[in-house]
Amino acid sequence: MRVGFGVAIAALTLTAAGASADELFLKNGSRLVGTLVSAEADVVRFDTPFAGTIDVKEENIQRVVTESGVTIMLEDGRVLRDRQINAGSGHLIASGDGEPNVLFQTGEIDMINPEPWKLGEGYEWTGEASVALETERGNSDTDEWDITAKTSWRSIVDRYRVGFTQEIDKNEGDKTSDNWNARLNYDRFFKSNPDNYWGVRTWFEYDRFQDLDLRTTVGPYLGRQFLKKPILSIQGELGPVWVDEQFDVAEDDDYPGALWDFQATSDILGFGTTLYVRHDGIVNFDSPDDLILNTRFGIRMPVIYGFQTAIEGLWEYDGGAVGDVDDLDETYNFRIGYTW
Repeated sequence: MRVGFGVAIAALTLTAAGASADELFLKNGSRLVGTLVSAEADVVRFDTPFAGTIDVKEENIQRVVTESGVTIMLEDGRVLRDRQINAGSGHLIASGDGEPNVLFQTGEIDMINPEPWKLGEGYEWTGEASVALETERGNSDTDEWDITAKTSWRSIVDRYRVGFTQEIDKNEGDKTSDNWNARLNYDRFFKSNPDNYWGVRTWFEYDRFQDLDLRTTVGPYLGRQFLKKPILSIQGELGPVWVDEQFDVAEDDDYPGALWDFQATSDILGFGTTLYVRHDGIVNFDSPDDLILNTRFGIRMPVIYGFQTAIEGLWEYDGGAVGDVDDLDETYNFRIGYTW
């Protein structure tokens, strides 16, 4: 069973005719009254009149009781819409007006009340944007500006991803950092296993103080979602690329290479915080020592209504840096952002 909320749904039954709401019974003896919103990924989402919508981990749930019709997605791909669920002898029964009863085991449930895009209806739009801004006046006048934004559109068959970052730093009115990068990705998921996908990327980079007018990176890749759970989510991509580099002073260059991109997140600290790390790199087949490595890591903390803060570090290594430019650039900052 891909979704481990078997215990939570094991006693999912239709309440008596006089009941007026769904009920969530916890192992500590508590009982929540409200509306079952959804269940997947070891989490039951429950809407209460006193605390709004809350997420409850399966390990804390004894049973769920509901009187309303729900949409059930089974692991074999079947979708049962507007069904009431009763407990039978060793199995569950999904019943609906004018529909034949369907018998199934708890372990066959993939999701309850899945989002429309998971049923093949349109795309899910998600994203986040954040900014780190520092201004100092006194013995020295410094201004630092760092923005990051990314968004994606995901359906059951494909996904579009767009990302952008920019950093501008000034000291006494003179720029000390001036760089940006933009990333475009298209992914197509395999029907046999949607955890696997292929895609095509186009990345653009500019860095004035690395003498880089424009680096264009284009290529296909294979990707995999290795894990996708709140406690640990890992995604990786690997593929060949063609890199074209245009410099202001140095001689322009282009070369074949390979690019990898790995991302991981975890909510292991609890309290709504997220640990995250993203690492990508490019190896130059013509000159393997000219490695390009980027690692972004940090911790995000929720504030309210989708706003969040983050403490973040960024390491950027360019083994092919020209002239007396440093190979490694390190940045640490405090960010404020919004996620949707």
